[in-house]
Amino acid sequence: MRLDALERQAETDGPLQRLDARIKIVATLSFVVAVVATPVGLWRPLVVEALILSFIVGLSQIPPRELIGRWLGFVVLVGFLAAMVAQSHPDRVRLGPFAVWLSILSKNSLAFVSVLTLAGTTPFRRVLVGLGRLGMPTVLVSTLHFMGRYLHVLFDEMARMTQARRSRTFRRSGRLDWGLLTGLIGMLFVRSFERGERVHAAMLARGWDGTIRTLDGADKT
Repeated sequence: MRLDALERQAETDGPLQRLDARIKIVATLSFVVAVVATPVGLWRPLVVEALILSFIVGLSQIPPRELIGRWLGFVVLVGFLAAMVAQSHPDRVRLGPFAVWLSILSKNSLAFVSVLTLAGTTPFRRVLVGLGRLGMPTVLVSTLHFMGRYLHVLFDEMARMTQARRSRTFRRSGRLDWGLLTGLIGMLFVRSFERGERVHAAMLARGWDGTIRTLDGADKT
């Protein structure tokens, strides 16, 4: 499986990378809950949480450019949604729509960066092992495992379908309209479903018993 920048960073030997995955998962979830529970308009708790997260990011040794690049792609969508929520938020009269918008955007950004930090300090396979040891149902862990394992296969399949469609469509622009795009998505779903059935049948033929075994010496049952 091809690793992106965060996955490669998670394989390095840093102080946070050496921690048990369960500790990092619980700490991340606790931080996200604390951020979400912070009332809108209370800036001091948000500043404290931002300082704590900045310290953790510094320990993680993740290049800030990686986090900022991913955050910029996230902030556009969340900023738009926060603007819609701010117009009908109960505190918009007391604080003003802009303050409500900024508070919602800040809280979502802190939660998002904390999850990115977890991804950048813990390989995906160790996250799955940690979730299993924390009591997550086996079916969910297995689903996440195969999703991460075969996600790049779906992207490659989509790229081939898009290229084939463009080679058969004579137009100046290389962009696909909504009709063609929805057709490709539907065909990708059908092919993914058929591939999943073939993979499942092959796994059963090879003795699949629902247990995910890793090279780290930790099995997920």
